[in-house]
Amino acid sequence: MSRVLACIAVDHDLRLVLVAALVCAIAAGAAFGAHVRLHRAHGVTRWVWAGVTALVAGSGTWATHFIAMLAYEPSLPIGYAALETAMSLVIAVVGMGAGFALPALVRTRAAAAAGGALVGLSVTAMHFVGIAGVRAAARLEWDYAYVAAAVAIAMAGSTTAFLLRVRRSHRATWRAPALVLALTIVGLHFTAMAAVTLSPDPTIVTPEDLVSRTTLLSASIALAALVMAIAGGLAGMERASQRSTLISLRHALDAVPSGLAFFDGAGRLTTWNRTFADLTSACGADLVRGLSHRDLLEAAARTGWFEEVAGDLPSDLFAWNATHGLRFRIPDGRWLKHEVHRTEDGGAVTALTDISAEKARVRALAAARDEAEAASRAKTAFLANISHEIRTPLNGVLGVAEVLSQAGLTSRQAELVDVIRSSAGHLDTLLSDVLDLAKVEAGVVELRPEPTDIGALVASVRLLFARQAEEKGVALNVEVSDDAAGWALGDQTRLRQVLSNLVSNAVKFTDEGEVVVAVLRSGDDLEFSVRDTGPGFDAERKAALFARFGQGDDSHTRRHGGAGLGLAICQQYVALMGGGLDVQSVPGEGAEFRFRLTLPPTCPPVATPASGEPRPEDGLRVLIVDDNPVNRQVLGMILDAVGVEHASAENGQEGVEAATTGAYDLVLMDIQMPVMDGLEATRRIRAWEIQTSRPRMPIIIVSANCLQEHVDAGVAAGADGHLSKPVSVPQLVGALERHAPLRLVA
Repeated sequence: MSRVLACIAVDHDLRLVLVAALVCAIAAGAAFGAHVRLHRAHGVTRWVWAGVTALVAGSGTWATHFIAMLAYEPSLPIGYAALETAMSLVIAVVGMGAGFALPALVRTRAAAAAGGALVGLSVTAMHFVGIAGVRAAARLEWDYAYVAAAVAIAMAGSTTAFLLRVRRSHRATWRAPALVLALTIVGLHFTAMAAVTLSPDPTIVTPEDLVSRTTLLSASIALAALVMAIAGGLAGMERASQRSTLISLRHALDAVPSGLAFFDGAGRLTTWNRTFADLTSACGADLVRGLSHRDLLEAAARTGWFEEVAGDLPSDLFAWNATHGLRFRIPDGRWLKHEVHRTEDGGAVTALTDISAEKARVRALAAARDEAEAASRAKTAFLANISHEIRTPLNGVLGVAEVLSQAGLTSRQAELVDVIRSSAGHLDTLLSDVLDLAKVEAGVVELRPEPTDIGALVASVRLLFARQAEEKGVALNVEVSDDAAGWALGDQTRLRQVLSNLVSNAVKFTDEGEVVVAVLRSGDDLEFSVRDTGPGFDAERKAALFARFGQGDDSHTRRHGGAGLGLAICQQYVALMGGGLDVQSVPGEGAEFRFRLTLPPTCPPVATPASGEPRPEDGLRVLIVDDNPVNRQVLGMILDAVGVEHASAENGQEGVEAATTGAYDLVLMDIQMPVMDGLEATRRIRAWEIQTSRPRMPIIIVSANCLQEHVDAGVAAGADGHLSKPVSVPQLVGALERHAPLRLVA
């Protein structure tokens, strides 16, 4: 180390050394700045930025080297061979360009390390080829220990710089890789210079066509100026990008349907969107920067904004540290919702939303719901009551008929009793159908899945109608595949009722031929079909089959009875079990009713499906999971503004599917969503990561539920952070910078 310092202090002009170091730092910073855009570019633009990066890095490093060589003051005149000097520039541009391009094309830590090593190797080669071009009346003698040290510094330093570039996610710390690379280049140069000694030898004759120090100085200045011009251009582009980002954010804020206003830590208004200005114009307050939060609310109160409030008026309404939500009606009749959300810097975001339409919809829905529930309750109560009133005497009729049938009746008397029993049975079936349909429509039917022997169930249904089919001369056959005949998990009662209704209709309408009940398995699904060789029906008749009280034959001459509720009930039950009932028929050729249900076998257990291989990371990708389309749009706008690729899902279930099948680096998860809420979705993603040994993906809750209990619930579910709606731009960007695995660049 002392030898290196002595070389700098004794053998070099320190002023030029400082200039070389400054050029090196600017070149390294500009190179990494261009490298950022190389990462984000696509197509032809990517190659343009690759060329810019190569030119800046190579030219800047070459200029650094030769400015430092100009600072070198040996005791004898020296010159530079044109070929070696030019070759050193080519090596620097091509080699460093390739090193910077590699981690942009292959985005892994290994590629970053390889790119850094290639840059270090290129700088080393550039240096020693440049030294090889030195011409003087002296011999170059090398201390190979210092040569090895110089090479080690170049390789280790440049690799470290590129690994830092991969690790860094905070915008302000991207300069660290540039600083490390600049120190590496300077350290390599002066360590290598300490390794060389010029021993005068008068027998050596220097050529006359050497590159003079003046020419070399001009070339170095030109390249340094080029690097600084590019660096200035990049800085200008950065400022333009920031201005564009601010404009995009302003447009995004104005697109939010809620009025948003931002206050600093002292409660002074800093900015607001168009909707907030429109809503507050009714209270006569002039929105200006610096207006206090308290003055704004007091102006609203003076115009009667808070005279009609949904709930209790908070005692701390005007307090700056209050974070309550308030719903109130303003004098023009509109209902507004006012919310205050604290920010990390001590300020707050105020959200003002016109909820008049929502209130009207809620009232209308509540009235319609109450009316429908009342009607449904009245209908169900009526049907239950009338069923009770009819079944009571009907029970007497059936009981007496049963007694009479055992009383040794004459054939004529027995025939009459059979008529009574048959008629009463039909009436009982009709009452049951009406009540079942009422229960389904009222939503009070609950499925009770239980282990069900499919083969035995189908056989019992066949046995129930076998005698009736035999009396008509119709064959009643069962075709159950071997893999479908075992045990399955399903609602045995509802399944039996559906099959019984379908078989009953098939036997009833078939006068000759056969009725076939078939069951096939496909994975976890069972497909049931009941086909017959009856009269069939046309498309027009098919449309009316599943209507309540619809008939396969509604003519005055029809031969088959029934109220027309059986198929309607079958359709409702099949839908309730997650399937759909369909029918195909050709007049004169019979009909086939078919439905498919998910009834997984209980034994053997269902094999766990194999998970797919993860896709390689393709840069920072964010998944937005929110049921509100406007929220998805706003978050997407903000992410677009900072150059982050994103996709969206509308509920927790879709979010789980997307997160487990796509390649995402971070998830923004809402809590309250239909189908599946965000907490359950988070738990499922974490479980999937454990089961498949995947790395933990950051999940940030973005929700209007901002109480501590909601935050705690998110942490318990596995979330890494919590942002409260409305989300400020610094909050969202800060969260991405903290949690994203790749560096975010605006």
